[in-house]
Amino acid sequence: MDLRYWARAGRSLVRNTRTPRFLADVARSGLRADTQPKAPTRAFLDAYPDAEGMAINLGVVEYRRSNLDPMEQFALAAIARLRQPRTIFELGTYDGATTLLLARTAPHARILTLDLDPTLASAATVADEVENARTGVGSRYAGRPEADRIEQLFGDSRRFDFSPWLGTVDLVLVDAGHEYDSVAVDTATAFRLLRCNGVVVWDDYMVGWPGVVRAVDESQRNIFHLAGTDFAVYDERVMA
Repeated sequence: MDLRYWARAGRSLVRNTRTPRFLADVARSGLRADTQPKAPTRAFLDAYPDAEGMAINLGVVEYRRSNLDPMEQFALAAIARLRQPRTIFELGTYDGATTLLLARTAPHARILTLDLDPTLASAATVADEVENARTGVGSRYAGRPEADRIEQLFGDSRRFDFSPWLGTVDLVLVDAGHEYDSVAVDTATAFRLLRCNGVVVWDDYMVGWPGVVRAVDESQRNIFHLAGTDFAVYDERVMA
């Protein structure tokens, strides 16, 4: 061990501790390490090689805050196309853009989607959801032919009665409240809903949403982060 190296490092550390910005950066680095997603990252085509060359019709992409970006839309639609779910349960409808995407991609699936009752908008934990709950939950699929296969449910996912669907769902999308307590409950619910060989996808698995990261990482499941997206994915057929 070269003691001269450690002596220089020590002098540098002492010198920089006099700088408030340095101390703030050190503190933030610790927080970033605590909230950094821990699931291994997998490239999309490594996880789903059968999706190579797959054509997904995304239609006209009308992007809004809290909607999936185009890569996420493609990835989720491709997973649905590959797994061919019979039943999909979405936690967090928002404007229904993702609901419509899933309905189009899985034309034989029954889709259940849950959001807060419009009268309970103040209970939302994502700012955009507050306004959306007042103006149009599910508005993007309303009046579309796919709406016939979509059942809109209302309630708080932390207290909602999911018992009619336990063990019957092939694909669960977790994208409701983003605070830790909400995501932890929704994660547990997702696994209770899941049928054998089912898939769970969490949106916003990223540093900016530490509650999502913590709840997913604490679930003790074989979950991976899908490269190029903010998705965390549980899929036994990929992790096997």
